[in-house]
Amino acid sequence: MPMEQQKITVAIGNKTYNFHPGDTQAIREIPSTERQQLIALLEAVKQQENLADIAVRDAIERARNLSPMAPGTISGRAPPEHPVTKPERLGSGDVDALMARLVMEEKNNRKPALNSKSIYKLLIGFAVVVFLLVLIV
Repeated sequence: MPMEQQKITVAIGNKTYNFHPGDTQAIREIPSTERQQLIALLEAVKQQENLADIAVRDAIERARNLSPMAPGTISGRAPPEHPVTKPERLGSGDVDALMARLVMEEKNNRKPALNSKSIYKLLIGFAVVVFLLVLIV
């Protein structure tokens, strides 16, 4: 089922134009000078989108270069559940999701911190060593 294209409303100067992206007749009715201004605006939007894509690709490349091992090779674990995101499909909202994913991968690569169980084991081991030293001396 194809999705219907939404109607676009553009205001240039004091005039407002309403049309669908495929409505060539309505697009032709826009005066040339105003059409050129609209084209310049759309080119600027396209340039910003390209810059965002480049930034996402750079972030992905840096994340791959910082990772010492490929995901899933640490102690035979299976790779993460999420698929690798293709940079050319990322939009501006996906940058936050990418950064959250990179933070989660960094947390998974860290050594676990000492918890209370390991501290108790360490203290008991130390007490046993001290007790044995007291018995020997």
